[in-house]
Amino acid sequence: MPKLEDKWNEVIRRAETTDALFCIFKKRGEKIQFFASKESQLTDYFTNTDGFILSSFEDNELKMIPKNISLDFDSAEDVAIFDSYIKQRQKLNLKSKTDSSTSAEVYERSFDTVMQKLKSKKAAKIVLSAKQNIQTEKSVFDIFTNIASKDSYEFAYLLHLSNGETWIGCTPEILLQKKSGSYSTISLAGTISNDGKQKWHEKEIREQQVVTDYITERLNEIKANITVGTTYSKAAGLIQHLCTDISFTSTESLSTLIRLLHPTPAVLGYPTSPALSAIKNAESHKRELYSGVVGFQSASTDEADIFVNLRCGKINKNSITLFAGGGIMPDSTKENEWNEVQMKFESIKKTFFE
Repeated sequence: MPKLEDKWNEVIRRAETTDALFCIFKKRGEKIQFFASKESQLTDYFTNTDGFILSSFEDNELKMIPKNISLDFDSAEDVAIFDSYIKQRQKLNLKSKTDSSTSAEVYERSFDTVMQKLKSKKAAKIVLSAKQNIQTEKSVFDIFTNIASKDSYEFAYLLHLSNGETWIGCTPEILLQKKSGSYSTISLAGTISNDGKQKWHEKEIREQQVVTDYITERLNEIKANITVGTTYSKAAGLIQHLCTDISFTSTESLSTLIRLLHPTPAVLGYPTSPALSAIKNAESHKRELYSGVVGFQSASTDEADIFVNLRCGKINKNSITLFAGGGIMPDSTKENEWNEVQMKFESIKKTFFE
């Protein structure tokens, strides 16, 4: 008789071929949550609805997967419930796609475009991303359970959209958490290996300070009561980042605060307008959900956990396209920045597959 885990694996494989709208996610130290929506597509964001919140980098428009059908991985009965749900969904005629990777040559040209903007002093920091397509026979369910078992990131998720897209990720970056009427966020930037052999340099320290300054400036605009902690090293798989905890109180709504803070210089750069213009000119690919927003809100408890979508991948047939990026400063070098992005890809692959 198939094990319960095998049953879930099989039914989720079939769900991927339909317009099913569902999400599976886990906060660090907490239990896996799993629910599906009866909606035919993503809905607009609503304050009084329990659900999964997301937005792409390009649109930055909040959408939701409403929580209609709650499911439990420990329940054999829920396998049958989910199976019944996907039988009612539309079967999709999905075409196999072969995605490409960002080559070193393409990255170097993008780096040069970004550096021109930095040298002209029109921007102080610009985040340049890349993608890497790798072949895999592992199911998304197996990848997600592997990530979740390690519990080494702030948030892990598996997301299937009604257009047939499947995304998976594990992010270290908290954008906004709401609990007991108070909010918290972090300033996360700068990257070195987590092998204990590297030390923080002035470039990484300044890169992270730009993010801290931006967040506090934005919060001061709405007269929030802010507390800024001391900066420390935060491990995330094979790498580590500089991190500063920031807590605050505000009368503004959750959606207003998300739009106020996102995208931060950690995924965009600074100032916002010239950094965004440089990214559009330099990057040869769409970021889509990468460096957008993912998370969950509970209207019943008035709590929310919202994250920046880093360390993620888009599932293709027998392959996955990974996304990663790094902050470019005026004193950055091509070799160092390319190596940093490759180090992030290696960290993602280790977390996903080993």
